[in-house]
Amino acid sequence: MVVMPDTLVKLLKDWHSVPVATIGADGMPNVAARSVMVRDPETIVWGELYFMQTYENLTRHPVASLCAWEWAPPFTAYQVKGGVAIHRDDDVTAALDRSVWIGHSKEFAARTERMAAVVLTVEEIYDQTPRFGAAGKRIA
Repeated sequence: MVVMPDTLVKLLKDWHSVPVATIGADGMPNVAARSVMVRDPETIVWGELYFMQTYENLTRHPVASLCAWEWAPPFTAYQVKGGVAIHRDDDVTAALDRSVWIGHSKEFAARTERMAAVVLTVEEIYDQTPRFGAAGKRIA
């Protein structure tokens, strides 16, 4: 496992949703927004509610990548990659922080009873800051 730097943890906590990339059955990438929470410096968790393309991709290829960045200069940005485990009807699913659903409709909140928890174990972190010598460099 890889420990996320404090600046990345803060970014993930500040964002409500981040783009999460998965691999389709045909090898094509899929990107969808997910409301994430940092469980600890090595683990990111989100809920899967609709069980469509992202969920199907994760059941076939249990890996994902996500990114987050600062909105103001100096625009520090990160990409995180790792393996995922999907949990249904267990303590991990029950422990998802309700703050993930803040701002969503009642219909969305009602879906939590049947949701899955996706736990991403951080395996690689890349600097995505837009400057020479940084962008694309593996930092952990």
